[in-house]
Amino acid sequence: MKIVFLDDSTLTATGDINFSCLEALGDYVGYPTSTDAEAVQRSAGVEVVVVNKVPMTAAFMSALPDLKLIAVIATGYNNVDLGAAKERGIKVANVFGYAEHTVPQHTFALILNLVTNVHRYDADVQAGKWLAAGSFTLMTYPVFELAGKTLGIIGLGVIGTGSARIAEGFGMKVLANDIKDISGSGYENTALDQLLGESDIVTVHTPLTDLTRDMVGAAEIEKMKRTAFLINTARGGIVNERALADALNSGRLAGAGFDVLSVEPPQAENPLFSAKNLILTPHSAWSALEARQKLVDQTAENIRAYQTGRDRNIVN
Repeated sequence: MKIVFLDDSTLTATGDINFSCLEALGDYVGYPTSTDAEAVQRSAGVEVVVVNKVPMTAAFMSALPDLKLIAVIATGYNNVDLGAAKERGIKVANVFGYAEHTVPQHTFALILNLVTNVHRYDADVQAGKWLAAGSFTLMTYPVFELAGKTLGIIGLGVIGTGSARIAEGFGMKVLANDIKDISGSGYENTALDQLLGESDIVTVHTPLTDLTRDMVGAAEIEKMKRTAFLINTARGGIVNERALADALNSGRLAGAGFDVLSVEPPQAENPLFSAKNLILTPHSAWSALEARQKLVDQTAENIRAYQTGRDRNIVN
């Protein structure tokens, strides 16, 4: 069986990931990156394509009659035309749960920086402001405790649930909203408007779909407390970036922490680059070594299941 990985540099740039589980499955070739044209050329005669971000369009699939499985080496599969895959009998598999620890961890790294202003205090110390202080401390920025505050979670999947557990460890109240039934989770499914209005911090953990695109825009931000923080470690495009920038710059919202943008790599004109009290990280919440290796291992399991005639994590 011929297997090609079209963009393996999205998982490692330093050789710290072991791909032997994929190599053992057949005639395997990995490429660091692939343009659209290279992707088609490299996939000719291939039965299984492993891909992270390369677009899997209808045109791509129509040019590859031997293609039977697209193994998305990620949870999100918005780069794949699922309708076109279904029409051509091509299965699409993803991986979920691999980032159940690292993304909640990063979510709270953003939250803790916002509520303690650690990043700003560190910059002030490096700039010599503590050396020049007339007191034993600096109290330049506001700090508050998480205990007793409310965390609103939009999307109570594996990562949302992980964030809820951490929040409870800090003594926070948790509200959850999901388009799916979460009756077995231990949390009530709170209406989005209520969650937005009552939460001190809102964190987004839902996939990007037609239903969730621009899910949080100007109208939704208007429902939030002026003192609230908004966190997004899910996908860019779920929160309207212009609306968020306007809210931060006008003081309508106290702050935000984002790991994702609607276009990645970002464009210089993205309004969030000029937004106040915003922490931006480069889509790195998922990137712990353990999570990346688990992602490869689980992708290999998806392909192995396909080889033995079983469906595993098929999304179409």
